[in-house]
Amino acid sequence: MSSSKLMGRALLGISLAGAVSLSGCGFKPLYGVDSASHQPAVAAQFAEIEIPPLADRIGQQMRNLLIDSLHPSGAASDYRYRLNVVIAEGVLNLGLQQNSTSTRGQVRLTVKYSLTDEKSGKTLVTESLRTSTGYNILINQFSTVLSQNDAETQGLQQIANDMTQHIALYFATAK
Repeated sequence: MSSSKLMGRALLGISLAGAVSLSGCGFKPLYGVDSASHQPAVAAQFAEIEIPPLADRIGQQMRNLLIDSLHPSGAASDYRYRLNVVIAEGVLNLGLQQNSTSTRGQVRLTVKYSLTDEKSGKTLVTESLRTSTGYNILINQFSTVLSQNDAETQGLQQIANDMTQHIALYFATAK
């Protein structure tokens, strides 16, 4: 048997041993099919989260993303939790040319949220999430507006994903 095949089998054995040892210690993946957000108990708790309407277009987009993420099978008829969300947005012009025109922009989003248990009145999770996404400032203003809107959407999607994961981790680890 060649040394490369022997080395390959040794690496495979080490990888399998590592995977078996991680499964024995209670390790669960953060993303994917077996992640915390895909556990049936967590999904049932997601359905009990009320997501109140948010102001402005960007707030409506955020609420829709959270509904898609937290209520994929629909919401419960009686909410136990309330998710309060506040969004702050900043748009910066970057990449200045010699004639003082910008060629690059950046959308900075800060989302502060808190998850409250309505029965006890206790705040379970409080966090502030931030993201920055860039876009090109083009000669055509319409194209620039579309680029900026796309950057906002990408930033909101990232924050909604992070928020879902953090809430799932709370529910998966809280006893």
